[in-house]
Amino acid sequence: MKQILNAFLFALSYFSIIPVFVKNMEINNETYKYTLVMLPLVGAILASLVIGLNLGLNEFFNPLYSAFVCAVVYLALYGFIHTEAIIDVVDAWFASYSGKDAYKIMKESTIGAIGALYGVAFVLLKVGIITYVLYEKQYALFLIVCIFSRLNLIYLLGYFKFSKDSFLSLAFANSGIFQLKIFALLYVIIAFFIGSNVLVLFGISLLSFYFILKILNNKFGFVNGDCLGFTLEHTELILLNIGLAIIL
Repeated sequence: MKQILNAFLFALSYFSIIPVFVKNMEINNETYKYTLVMLPLVGAILASLVIGLNLGLNEFFNPLYSAFVCAVVYLALYGFIHTEAIIDVVDAWFASYSGKDAYKIMKESTIGAIGALYGVAFVLLKVGIITYVLYEKQYALFLIVCIFSRLNLIYLLGYFKFSKDSFLSLAFANSGIFQLKIFALLYVIIAFFIGSNVLVLFGISLLSFYFILKILNNKFGFVNGDCLGFTLEHTELILLNIGLAIIL
């Protein structure tokens, strides 16, 4: 139980800006393993905060403005870390055409013009679709997308290789991943009770995540945290657009 709690606190502190007031947190391979199944819960928490804020702001402001503010807040709640990953991946993609080391480009502290432009364009699209979803009060869709985009990690990352000392390699190095995959189906079952077209969204989520990450793996010859952030963000964008199109 302590390992699960540590995994939840680690996931919350590492993948969001929500403060976790815990000293001397014990982190080991078991913690990393359980973190995988806690990430969808972190997504649910972030979505719930955004939905709650949206409902509150609607009492004071125009619903369209409230939805726009909440869309920006969602990106801020995870510290824009995935947005930064998008810029790094795009910079590495175009730099590879001139023979530069893609991995080194991703790890540079500076960003290129193409990456910056793509990042701005993506943020506009992401904020736009989240604004639309919240304005239409499709809260269940938003919640499900935030869960499913992170749920992909536990089901699909076993098909890719990471450096031996990376968080993901350490997580999959332990036994019991299959049992966690079974347990993670609880997220899908819960989604059935709060939303519609759940199987369609789950299928699209898995396919989108896998093929985007596969393209990056084929391009770079490796997959790292930046690639995962890029993939997660684009999967959410795809799911939100398709989900809203189905509903409306």
